[in-house]
Amino acid sequence: MQFSVRASLEQFTLAHPSGEGQFRISVAAPAVGTPATELPVLYVVDGDVLFGMAAEIARAVSSVAGFPAHYVVGIGYDAAYADFLKLRTADLTPPIGAEALEELGALGTAIGGERGGGADDFLAFLIETLQPEIAARYPQTAGGARVLFGHSLGGLFTAHALLTRPDSFASFIIGSPSLWWDGFSILQKLPAFKERLAALSRQPRVFVDVGAREQDLPTSVPEGLGVTLEEAQAQIRAARMVDSAKEFADALHAAGVTELRHVAFAEDDHVSAAPAGILHGMRFALGRER
Repeated sequence: MQFSVRASLEQFTLAHPSGEGQFRISVAAPAVGTPATELPVLYVVDGDVLFGMAAEIARAVSSVAGFPAHYVVGIGYDAAYADFLKLRTADLTPPIGAEALEELGALGTAIGGERGGGADDFLAFLIETLQPEIAARYPQTAGGARVLFGHSLGGLFTAHALLTRPDSFASFIIGSPSLWWDGFSILQKLPAFKERLAALSRQPRVFVDVGAREQDLPTSVPEGLGVTLEEAQAQIRAARMVDSAKEFADALHAAGVTELRHVAFAEDDHVSAAPAGILHGMRFALGRER
């Protein structure tokens, strides 16, 4: 294969499990010559904004033997940004209580919080529909490690996937997880997770990251989001992003996860932590500790 200055791209669509709409699936193949079988696959939720970044990181680091070549699969919607916010919330979040949704206020309205609750169906789609589809289209990935990456609400979803179906992926990269969703109710899944984990013959590798500046209070908010500065600051305080990520990693360790790493990227905020999480998370997922 000729070396390229940019990642490859193939796309196809799959029906949404709700029966309404469809997903746009984006796939990047390794940029250099690879073994014929058992290539790892990185599955990236929020593919509309994160797939390109993940694909280019994979191309760059694998081309210089930074770590093994792998496929990157992005799951997106190919929708306008305002619609994308609501579609992702519907798929990436567990159900939210009415009181917790009301506390989100304008933020909940902006991201379509009332449409949330589809995390279990979305996870089933990844496992039962998308993984077999990728294996059929790209047989060289058969038997390769499957890695799930999500950031923000995607990090919440990846945490949900780990806690409810820890055998569904070989590794979970949980980036800046929105554990605050529904009053941190996801933590109630930890006792059952401990039992599921103990029953596995092989444990998943788990990487939990956050930007160390994610609890810094903002001095402005993006136009058009419909959230005041005071509301944004209150949400940052309540979310406890840095503290809760560390506490979650500690809880996973206490539950029995042995292949675990937690990182707070010193100079990063909620946005800039995403590429760092992909790079260092994949290094850990593929067994390259440093």
